[in-house]
Amino acid sequence: MDEQYRVPVSEFEVEIEIKKSRFIATGVPVNSEPEMRAFIESQRRRFPSANHHCSAYVIGPPDKPRAAGSDDDGEPSGTAGKPMLNVLMGQDVGDVCVVVTRFFGGIKLGAGGLVRAYGASVKELLAEWPLESREPMAALMLTFPYDQQGIIDSMIGRFEATVAGSDYGADVSLTLTLPQRNIDALSSALDERAHLGVTYQVDHS
Repeated sequence: MDEQYRVPVSEFEVEIEIKKSRFIATGVPVNSEPEMRAFIESQRRRFPSANHHCSAYVIGPPDKPRAAGSDDDGEPSGTAGKPMLNVLMGQDVGDVCVVVTRFFGGIKLGAGGLVRAYGASVKELLAEWPLESREPMAALMLTFPYDQQGIIDSMIGRFEATVAGSDYGADVSLTLTLPQRNIDALSSALDERAHLGVTYQVDHS
């Protein structure tokens, strides 16, 4: 899970034609399931006369996503959404939703033809879509006495963490985000200060 994966930076679209059927593949970056559902619905409204709006999405790193799924939207089971999802996973693309809108051209493609067509639509999209690398991140919730502030600050820098939230009450409470690859090392360093009142909880999601 520590390896980088690819993510889209903006919406992108390509269109291919196979045996007179039009396949319009549109993809967007997404970070949540509500964003994914909203995008799919927007494509339905955009192309109300289309025969199918098949979709696939991956939220988080493709090797261990927070959520992933697909929908055949009326095509024979397993012939549309799943091939689309397989392409996204196979090319290490995450934080993404793709909808392939099909306008039927009058010639049936058969199950194998549909699998190839929907897979090819996503492959063509990814071949042209500007993507960038992203490193898997994790969150860590940390509480410590004020006299530990100096050493904690040095750890934040050493392990490439950033402070996403803070609360200063009886103790200091921080929410940190940092590269997944540094979680184990930071956890070990914090464990060494547990007897001084330092506690933490890791959120890998």
